[in-house]
Amino acid sequence: MHEMTENDTAAYFKEPAWHGLGNVVDEYMSIDDALGNAQLNWTVSKHPIYANGIFSDDHRAIVRDDIQDIIGVVGDRYKIIQNSEVFDLAKAFGSSVTVESAGSIQNGRKVYMLLRGDSFDAGMGDEVHKYMALMWSHDGSQSLQALPTSIRVVCKNTLDMVVAQSKNSTNKISLTHAGNLEEKMLQAGEAIARFVETGRFFENTVKTLAGKSLTSEELTSFYVDVWQNLNGVTLAANPQTEVEENNKIKAVTTISDWMETCEAEGKDFGFNYWVAANSVTKWIQHRVITKGKKRPPASKAYSN
Repeated sequence: MHEMTENDTAAYFKEPAWHGLGNVVDEYMSIDDALGNAQLNWTVSKHPIYANGIFSDDHRAIVRDDIQDIIGVVGDRYKIIQNSEVFDLAKAFGSSVTVESAGSIQNGRKVYMLLRGDSFDAGMGDEVHKYMALMWSHDGSQSLQALPTSIRVVCKNTLDMVVAQSKNSTNKISLTHAGNLEEKMLQAGEAIARFVETGRFFENTVKTLAGKSLTSEELTSFYVDVWQNLNGVTLAANPQTEVEENNKIKAVTTISDWMETCEAEGKDFGFNYWVAANSVTKWIQHRVITKGKKRPPASKAYSN
């Protein structure tokens, strides 16, 4: 599911999202352009919680000011980061960066921005664009994070994929909603500048993966590991139950799709871990998220 409500908005460069929502922009979007095109120039504020004649000392309500709706309950020490502040922070990536997509989900509880940098050759003419995902929340569920990715963020499914990717990544910048935020934002801007200067903006990782060839046995092992991680399931070598057998069938079907894509691209770009990983990414973006098209009438009312 995309989890975009009637109060959520987004903007995408040239290519529309699978769910048909949001604004499609044909011109390159600067960071300032994207804030307006995605209609994310709203603010949030923190308010006391009052119930049954009692004020809460430990918790506060986060209100989205433009629609006057409570979108989160947080601790009293929680510090707000406005959307505009994140967009300003993104400028530390440099003037050449444009915005591929930006938007909100869950009534504005979660917000994202995908930056697109320069392209580079991963090997054998495989042109790869550098992407940097920025993700933050207004409901206390997530810190502000920035990390390189190859996933085009357009909805909750793809945002979840990037969030999962960030949990095991050391190649990211993270900012919690606590302490001296002004100082933290300054330090984050400096870290981003170093991030770009030292070439850690995704390129090194891709070139490392592209430089590692793999055998058919290694490819199968890689895909099995990926499938298990994506689904939170350990495949049984010899299925004994109906559930285990169904999991095996699902895994074999999915891995066959990945291998088909890998074989097609491998003819042009070589058989390596980057091509293998990219086949999974493409499947996630073009197949997993299409499950969200089977949505209830209330959700369909907001689609094109």
